[in-house]
Amino acid sequence: MISQSQIEQYNDEGYTIVENVFNADELNPILDEFEDIVDDYANKAFEAGKISNKHSDKDVFKRLAALEYDFKGSSVLIHHRGELKPALANLWGSKKLLDMVENWVGKDISGHPVWNIRSKTPQTARMTVPWHQDSAYLKEGAEKTTQPAAWIPFLDVNKNNGCMQVVPGGHKPERVLNHKLEKKDGSVKDSWYLFIDDNDIPEEKIVTCEMKAGSVLFLHQLVPHRSLENFSDNVRWSVDLRFQNPKDEAGFHTGLVDPIIMRKSDDESHIPNWQEWFKGYEDQHTKFRGTGKKDAFDSTVDGTWLDRWDK
Repeated sequence: MISQSQIEQYNDEGYTIVENVFNADELNPILDEFEDIVDDYANKAFEAGKISNKHSDKDVFKRLAALEYDFKGSSVLIHHRGELKPALANLWGSKKLLDMVENWVGKDISGHPVWNIRSKTPQTARMTVPWHQDSAYLKEGAEKTTQPAAWIPFLDVNKNNGCMQVVPGGHKPERVLNHKLEKKDGSVKDSWYLFIDDNDIPEEKIVTCEMKAGSVLFLHQLVPHRSLENFSDNVRWSVDLRFQNPKDEAGFHTGLVDPIIMRKSDDESHIPNWQEWFKGYEDQHTKFRGTGKKDAFDSTVDGTWLDRWDK
């Protein structure tokens, strides 16, 4: 499914796009899970008096946008919920993805605990991710571990609805650039994002990654990238899933959950125990993201990674 030139492009430029990896039959069960997550949220928000309309008549690409319009922060709460349901887990550990990732991490593969469902509602500043390197969100030294991320959209993505942009070759030399805190910069209230100053991004090198639904953008852990703002009427649903070799340092913060082993070279019958891994994961995930608020509808975040860059 992946060509030698795409493997080399990832090595040389820090990214590559593999088109049409997953079809609608593979994506739709995950969209159904997203729909269930949003429905559960809407019911709870209604019961709590945060919204007066559940917008149950709208589909998965419209409903969260309406909820966000009625109650600011809804899309952030969905994003930080971090709920891993069976269909998404199956896609993450699918043979298609593992066979491709094996080219960079080796035959033993684990899934990294930092993964995301991206519920990018239209014109929502806190869902528009600025320039950054993934390793900046982990402990110092994590950048030495090969940790490819697979970014997968659930609808066609372009400049208008918030596709990704990358800086080819920006992962060389292998170092973490200086990052700042967006919430201290003041440009986006209650932001939890880090960002690289625009002056450190060579504008002439930027590549815009317009893609079809079910295609996969593979990103090196040190290549600078960002998502554009969503100016469409639809929610731009996507996921980013990370991988590494189990023997390498994960860079996750002390005391938090370990990566899940997905493939063992000495045990071809190995099947990841998603239920066991996810049991208790929610508490650890909450600690990492800093979302353990008493108010379930407080969308502010004070993640562990912020301390590293709070200078």
